[in-house]
Amino acid sequence: MRIEKIELPASGYGTKVATLTAYVQDNLKDQAQRRRPAVVVCPGGCYELCSDRESEPIALALVARGLQAFVLDYAVLEPGATAPLLPAPQVDLAHAVATVRAHADAWHVDEGSVGLLGCSAGAHLSATYVALMRDEAFLARSGVAAGEARADWQVLCYPAIDLDLGWLSDPSDVDRLCPEDSPLRRAQDLVSAATPPTFLWHTAPDATVPVRNSYLYAGALAEHGVDHECHVFHAGRHGLSLATRESEHYPGDVVPHVAHWLDLAVEWLKDMRRDCTRTSH
Repeated sequence: MRIEKIELPASGYGTKVATLTAYVQDNLKDQAQRRRPAVVVCPGGCYELCSDRESEPIALALVARGLQAFVLDYAVLEPGATAPLLPAPQVDLAHAVATVRAHADAWHVDEGSVGLLGCSAGAHLSATYVALMRDEAFLARSGVAAGEARADWQVLCYPAIDLDLGWLSDPSDVDRLCPEDSPLRRAQDLVSAATPPTFLWHTAPDATVPVRNSYLYAGALAEHGVDHECHVFHAGRHGLSLATRESEHYPGDVVPHVAHWLDLAVEWLKDMRRDCTRTSH
């Protein structure tokens, strides 16, 4: 396996240099032509940081399940910044997806299966990005062509979907992310028939990002006929990441029942790839 860190072009916000860390499996000699699904991991962190618990541990778990994984360290809020943060992280994500596609041969990536996995604020980043990736003005700002920016599926972990649902209790904090009239405040309103297939999960007692966020997004997916799968676990706090020892931070972070989410997501992805193969023939 190779681990590479790549600096991405500037997003136009702040001083941070966004990076993409690649966790790439080399093929065995007898499998030289093998192509694997790729996933860009967008950690959470309230758009104030990129959580390490939702970065490498998730990437390595995905690699162990046969994917090529890439962790995006994207633009976050900076003290003293006068401009709203969004859509700078989405620009970083466009650059990340384009980088994966540009290296598809070297990194043994299946270009028809480049997806996103976001946690909490990172899930908001993903859910808004899959709408912006078709927007001409956004693509012009990012300097990425539509085909290079395309995400084929997404996995949303305890997603922040509607920024006015209590995740940020102070309205001024929301305003630092985007103006009141910005469509990025309510990702559920950005869902359309063109939204890529989506797997999402949440815990019912989540006291940080209410589970209603996932219900709103799943309802919008259903309304527009988007292939999706939604799991709500009866126990567990916010930010569990893998819900295993590998991502444990607080007492109670290891929840074996919730830890099934990753295998469920990978199984869902394999089912979709089989469906696509059958359709293509």
